[in-house]
Order: sequence, then C-alpha cells, then structure tokens
Amino acid sequence: MSSDFGFNLDVLETNVLNLAVVVRVVVIVVGDALRRLLDQRRQTILTTLQEVEEKSKSAQQQLVDARRAVETARTYAQEIRTRAIQDAEQESNKIRQQLKLELQRIRDRGDQAMQIEYQRTVEGITQQVTQGALFTAEKVLSSALSPNGHSFLKQTELNEMYMRDTFRQLKGWSSINRLNNAPPNK
Repeated sequence: MSSDFGFNLDVLETNVLNLAVVVRVVVIVVGDALRRLLDQRRQTILTTLQEVEEKSKSAQQQLVDARRAVETARTYAQEIRTRAIQDAEQESNKIRQQLKLELQRIRDRGDQAMQIEYQRTVEGITQQVTQGALFTAEKVLSSALSPNGHSFLKQTELNEMYMRDTFRQLKGWSSINRLNNAPPNK
C-alpha cells in the first residue's frame, strides 16, 4: 500500500472498506436518528405515563369527592325522611286535636239542643199544670166565695183575723220606729 491517494481496484478489499464505511455512516446516521426516535418515544411514553398518573389521581380524587357527595346525599336524604316523618306525625296530631275539638263542639251543641228541648218541654208541662191548677183554683174559689157557700163565712172570719193581726204588727213597728227615731238623751 502506498501512501498515495488513489483508487483501489481490489474488489474484496474495497468492499470490506466500503462496507465498513457504510456501516459506520449507517451506525452514526441511523444510530443518531434511532436514538432520537427512541428518546422521543421514551419522552412520549413518560409524558403519557405522567398524564395517566395525573388522570388517575384526578379520578381517585373525583371518586373520593363522589363518595363524600353520596354520603352527604344519604345523610341529607335521611334528615329529609326524618323531618317528613316528624312533620307527618305533627300534622296527624294536629288533625286529631282538631277532630277532638270538632267532636266536642258537636257534642256540646247536641247537649245544648237537648237542654233547650228539655226546657221547652218543662215549660210546656209547667204551663199546662199551671193552667189546670188555676182553672181548678178558680172553680174552688168561685164556689167557696159564693154568698150561699159554707166557706164564705169562714173566709170572712179569716179575713177579719188577718186584718187584726196585720194592724197589731203595724202598731208594733210604729212604736219600734219611734224608739229608733227618737233624739238621743243628753
């Protein structure tokens, strides 16, 4: 080999050298491109993994938030159910009280109506009895006070006794009045 620059026409030697140069160029060019491609692929995979991890954390946080929201909703629903039951019981008690009051008013009105009817009946019977008694008394008195009747004389005697007794009482009262109205002794 000479140190000159020239063309080597030996096919085997030149092929090996060419092949070595081509392989070297391919390794350098393709290696760098392959490295860049692999680096880009690795970067894409890492970015995708980071995004997936962030989405996973976000999904876990959303799951935790959703569970809290479900628990809050359950608690709120239970409170609503409890309040509804209490309100229903209060309304039921209120209606019962109103019904009791209305029933008592109806009973009172019935009692009043019965009392009024009882009073009317008593008044009617009293009027009938009074009219009958007056009618009977009128007959008895008219027969007793007739000048021909026996009791007419007794009645006259009783009237005289009653008048004497009344005058005696009047005299007694007038003397008591005089003593009460007398001026005080000095």
